[in-house]
Amino acid sequence: MTRDHHGYLLFTLQGRRFAVNLLQVAEVDEPPPTWPIPGAAPCYAGAMNFHDTIVAVMDLAAFLGLPSCHDLEKVIVAAPRIASLAFLVERVIRIAPPEQATLGEAPDEPCASALLHLPEGECVLLDVAAIAQRAAETINL
Repeated sequence: MTRDHHGYLLFTLQGRRFAVNLLQVAEVDEPPPTWPIPGAAPCYAGAMNFHDTIVAVMDLAAFLGLPSCHDLEKVIVAAPRIASLAFLVERVIRIAPPEQATLGEAPDEPCASALLHLPEGECVLLDVAAIAQRAAETINL
């Protein structure tokens, strides 16, 4: 696998380490006020205003089939070219430069694209585009 030269955003869900490619992220912020999305799946916390664009906000742990997180400290907004979607996560750990990460085979987990081997341990790399595609499929059912 080839490395991306932009790095990875590391965060936690249920105490487990996950990451996304920085090229797939628009912004990281505190969780904003949200408004309900009628008829949305339970993993959706609502919708938010992101720079005058309506963005769906989801509890990423619940979406991935993990127990829902209760202490959600950050929201990761997907790059607009991918989707109008944001993810609530427990905690953002850091940005890992590509030279600190070795890519391994993807674990058998939803939306995982690789296993990152980092100095502090392993981290599941999630593909934001795959999450957006899967989210769209659940809405269109």
